[in-house]
Amino acid sequence: MGTPLTETVIITGGNGLLGSGIAIEIAKKQPFVHLLLTARDIRTDDVRELMGKIRLIGPRSIEVLALDLTDLKSVASFAKTTVNRVRYKDIPPVTSLIHSAVATSYVIDDLTSDGYDPVYQTNCLSPFLLTTGLLEAFRAGDGTPKGGAKVINIGCSATSSGRLDYFNHDNGRNGKRPGTALSAKEENIRFGSSKLMGSVALYALRRSLVWTGNISLDIFTLDPGGMTGPSNLRTGAPMSVRVAHQTRSGFRPFLRMVSRSSINKVSVPAKAIAKVAFRVDTVESWQKERYFVLDTDYEAASVLPSLRDEGQVNKLLLQMMQMIDVETKEMDPPATLRPHLSMISPPTLTL
Repeated sequence: MGTPLTETVIITGGNGLLGSGIAIEIAKKQPFVHLLLTARDIRTDDVRELMGKIRLIGPRSIEVLALDLTDLKSVASFAKTTVNRVRYKDIPPVTSLIHSAVATSYVIDDLTSDGYDPVYQTNCLSPFLLTTGLLEAFRAGDGTPKGGAKVINIGCSATSSGRLDYFNHDNGRNGKRPGTALSAKEENIRFGSSKLMGSVALYALRRSLVWTGNISLDIFTLDPGGMTGPSNLRTGAPMSVRVAHQTRSGFRPFLRMVSRSSINKVSVPAKAIAKVAFRVDTVESWQKERYFVLDTDYEAASVLPSLRDEGQVNKLLLQMMQMIDVETKEMDPPATLRPHLSMISPPTLTL
């Protein structure tokens, strides 16, 4: 390619239904972007199929790297390696991080090697660790919306069933042994709690970064609505929800905010996400806490009422920082970033 690459976009779950759709839409419209996709297993047919589709679009810079979100060491190592690659100009600065990977399960799973519920770790803890681990890779911005970076957390309407304290006691198991089947309602609460905690924790991190004023990083959640198509989500789902995982909560209040269909082909949310990722906002919009349903913009606290409780938000951020403390120390961040990765005190989070 004769024109140098301008930026890097990271998409977790890049081989999944939505992640691959986003990658294709970005490849169509942004020829000078380096696409860095992650997958738990990079040797699968869906990875090869995705690479083939993007090659048909034209010459694009793309790579798929292994990342296991159920292993905090894997996440920390990926973040450290990526920061070093940006630092040494092997890849352009990261301008968008899209947390598209998702896990759900209809049974009580064994805990991860880190000691957490895998649904919680994949949907909440690991995205938080990855975001903090990549802070140095975002620092190429000039402090303006155009020069800053975006972290897009893919949400869902199931957060309306979630609770911030769901995983605080016994990892949300309520004494149930691994292998115990869960009903669709029980799984919806578990899944929704993991996504709610993930969104609120990232908004809390955003508040901290805004307060310090050192990093140009806009963090928000985007609800893609319901999607149809093949899914890489965990097995064990009842037949009624296997085909389209999101449809089982597709008509909850979040999706009633828009007049569009609640169930779409994946290309619809993929286009919306690609559009938002490259939108140049006004300073006023960029400074707000936003929540998107497709590409329609809402005040985040109007969709996630938990954000109005400053005490809860502070508590969750401190809890998350404690959980990732060991991994962030091993990342050896530069001195300018250490305040963000060490224990953050509540005054830092003043709204």
